[in-house]
Amino acid sequence: MFRSGLRAMALATVAAAGVAASPSVAQAQQSEAMSVVAGWSVVAGLGHFVYDEPGVEGHRIWFGVQAVTAADGSTRGHFLYRHELPDGTLVGQGRADVTCLKVTGNVAVFTAIVPEGQGNVKNHGYYVKIIDGGSEPDQIVDAQAQNGTERPPTRCLDPETDLPPGSPQRPRYPVLIGGYAVHG
Repeated sequence: MFRSGLRAMALATVAAAGVAASPSVAQAQQSEAMSVVAGWSVVAGLGHFVYDEPGVEGHRIWFGVQAVTAADGSTRGHFLYRHELPDGTLVGQGRADVTCLKVTGNVAVFTAIVPEGQGNVKNHGYYVKIIDGGSEPDQIVDAQAQNGTERPPTRCLDPETDLPPGSPQRPRYPVLIGGYAVHG
């Protein structure tokens, strides 16, 4: 019961974040049966996790997403991010446009690109995998392309399997607060 309350709160928070151009939360909350029948894929929610990798150990991360892929393959959505140091100092926050979403079962893989001129990052891409844990905690895997001279890839890249050769394996993090709904 507590978890579903957090999920509802997360969906409401994402909706309130000003995603007027993307589908409504009511659309994102459609039943799994409806999304399968209509051929739509959906991911929505807000979650918090903590990095434990060298150089970012203890950094607190919040990711919010609301995105859909229609039966024709077009994707719309927004991604919100907030990165804090262990002491709560803000490192960065903002939004990105979801350019690709693929859902298989309870797993969503999506790409979000920070728009040109947004915040202090240029050519920044997020590649995210969300595993909807159902009654168990969700898990999240992320990788980022940062501040290059060219726009990063906008296609869906699984951060566990599609990174360039020699890239370190990305860990799965349990979502500590919040959660995500994945339907496809």
